[in-house]
Amino acid sequence: MDLEGIVRRLYPDVEKAKTKLIEEIRFYKGDRYNAEEISNVILTEVMNSMKADSIFGFPKTNIKAGEAGLGSRGIGDNLIHTKLFELAGKQIEEYDDAGIRENIVVSIDGIHSRLSYFPFLAGFYATRATLRDIMVKGAYPLGLIVDIHLSDDSDVGMLIDFEAGVTSIGKALNVPILSGSTLRIGGDLVLGDRISGAVGSIGVLKSKDFLRRRVTKGLKILMTEGNGGGTIATTAIYNGMPDVISETLNIKDLITCIVVRDHLSSNVYSMTDVTNGGIRADALEVSKITNLSFVIDDEKFLSLINPKVRKMLEEINIDPFGISIDSILIFTDNPDLVKERLAQHNIRSEVIGYIDDFRQYPIITYGGKELKPQFRESPYTPIKNYIGNYSPYSIEYISNRLDYAIAEAKTKMDNVLKNLKTSFT
Repeated sequence: MDLEGIVRRLYPDVEKAKTKLIEEIRFYKGDRYNAEEISNVILTEVMNSMKADSIFGFPKTNIKAGEAGLGSRGIGDNLIHTKLFELAGKQIEEYDDAGIRENIVVSIDGIHSRLSYFPFLAGFYATRATLRDIMVKGAYPLGLIVDIHLSDDSDVGMLIDFEAGVTSIGKALNVPILSGSTLRIGGDLVLGDRISGAVGSIGVLKSKDFLRRRVTKGLKILMTEGNGGGTIATTAIYNGMPDVISETLNIKDLITCIVVRDHLSSNVYSMTDVTNGGIRADALEVSKITNLSFVIDDEKFLSLINPKVRKMLEEINIDPFGISIDSILIFTDNPDLVKERLAQHNIRSEVIGYIDDFRQYPIITYGGKELKPQFRESPYTPIKNYIGNYSPYSIEYISNRLDYAIAEAKTKMDNVLKNLKTSFT
């Protein structure tokens, strides 16, 4: 519960804000504090902060994050990231799993938003995801960076459990934690048990990379088995199927990256993972860079999903093409050799398709079915299913409002940069 947000939402009705503050403070803190006194302190502090809004307040798009699709790994999220690239001055060709500069490869992955009450899993999957992002580009991992925030009422045991999840992956691959930060969300003004944060990784390229821009027409798409990660575990937890979680607790995706990096680099041109938004989103992102399409055998794709995971998805009617299954997509001109080598490490893989000229959509099936990009990833929890896979706003409207925010932010950025450059010279 964001106490500062309550005041800002209800202002200028100070009395209503105070009443709501007292209610929330008593709910979370009981009689530990004088709720009325602390509410007065919060009101004064937040109203003081509003004096800075005209100088350093953010540009108002009047579109909420959920309505824009932020973090929901579909068209909306893709649009937002494209706009962020524009603000940062990056090229669309850099839209990849990880960033590379002078053979140093870096990535960061936030913890799954619904795994707060399962911090070991949150740490485990975030660590595996960030390492996968650099390793799928061909990097040798050097270390991890951890950033974890607890709400004021979070049990400190959540921090310990999270760190254990991170360390489990780190020890499995002999990758140490190099640095970290531990804070509270909103300091004293965010009550509750929610945790948030991210795990980052850094690695080094010693030979070639496997960037998405290296995908070319005619390459075969080899996919490894998909056992799932944080998204599949969350699906299992919140749909009452916890027995599926154990299927996700492996590092076959990371082993795949190692095998390709160390033994198959001359036969593989690019790699990426089937994670955020599923293969629909992968195809959308690769297509943006290359102007090519995935043409896939949908049955072959389904056959590579872990049987228990696939059964769960079928039982609760979740579209498997729009959800993270944590497979690795390998773009190669010698799929038989790659498949044989992976099999030596007990990793299943099959050719699921090929790359072709752009066919109106980023991904289609052999039978001609268009797997259109969705606004969000496949709804995989009851609340996601209830909210639905759409936005009250058109993509064009969201894009225009983002353009306005970017223009405003650029003005602020340019003004600050003038001072920074003056100080430097």
